[in-house]
Amino acid sequence: MLLALLGFAVWTLFSLWPWLMNSDAPLRIREAWDIPLFWQVGVPVMLLAQLVGGMLSDGRISWQPLGMLGGLLAGIVLLRPSGSDGGMLSLAMILIGVPAYVGLLAAAAVGRTIGKHLGP
Repeated sequence: MLLALLGFAVWTLFSLWPWLMNSDAPLRIREAWDIPLFWQVGVPVMLLAQLVGGMLSDGRISWQPLGMLGGLLAGIVLLRPSGSDGGMLSLAMILIGVPAYVGLLAAAAVGRTIGKHLGP
């Protein structure tokens, strides 16, 4: 659940980033992946959180990335620029979601390995 909230929070923060940096301007929502800081800060934060999630997990880690991606997807659906209809959402889920799942799963696996070596 925390990973889903983080995924949603990252998308929300970087979707609103241009407006947050210039709050005198009218509210304008952008797609987070159009903001370079999303890739420079947001993605590493999500990977680090997934790594920690893998370290703390006793169960199957294959489900963990789906939480993060679910939160990110909720942000994509709920916070989108005005005038966009979501027609490219299915393509984005394939081209962004599948590689993101693999990367998040790898981070969770590394975290699981680290957790096993650090644990009792």
